[in-house]
Amino acid sequence: MLWPIVALIVGSVAVALFLRWYYQAPSQPGNTPNAKLVAMFNDRLDAALARLTPAHAAGLSPQAAQSARAFLSGVAEVTQHCRYQPHVTVHNRVVFDLTLNDGSVARDLYSGGQRCPSADVPGVPILRVRMAGGKATEITSDGSERQALPAAVVPVLDLLIKHLIGHDQGLRPTAYFKATTSPTDLEKAWASPADPKATGPTSTASGTTRPSPPSQ
Repeated sequence: MLWPIVALIVGSVAVALFLRWYYQAPSQPGNTPNAKLVAMFNDRLDAALARLTPAHAAGLSPQAAQSARAFLSGVAEVTQHCRYQPHVTVHNRVVFDLTLNDGSVARDLYSGGQRCPSADVPGVPILRVRMAGGKATEITSDGSERQALPAAVVPVLDLLIKHLIGHDQGLRPTAYFKATTSPTDLEKAWASPADPKATGPTSTASGTTRPSPPSQ
């Protein structure tokens, strides 16, 4: 009989639709501006860019910081929010939406697995960072960050900046990292001088055309 299978499919679809309705994204951050956060964000951003060098991280290319600046200059807004509604406390992590100057939006990007604030756990401040020219120009929130000293918010900003730049690194790895050595290049580098693979084909093979000697 097929009715149990049909009932199972219908039930699964109903559950999926219910969860989609139940787990809607919460409201966006508050509209309370914080000028000090803007200065802090830009300071931490400069520090992060200064570390994008081969001297600080092996594998980075010399133009990594320049690539990051070019990417950041195209960012219009970074908005943190909880993945699910506030009443969902299990696996409810902070994610961020990225809006570029061209109007394109990337949603629900990973921001380090930070827990969303709830009644029993303060969590992290939920921020909206508006940017222009690669710098923050305005940051708004619900004001919860003022319940702690500014130093307590620095790790939150560092993590957001890390994953903001990391998003572009994932999309354009060649703009940030040195090219990896291919197996063929490694084989050539370790070949002995007598290895034909290292010296390449010779010009003494039969049928090779030689230049005509100069006329006497």
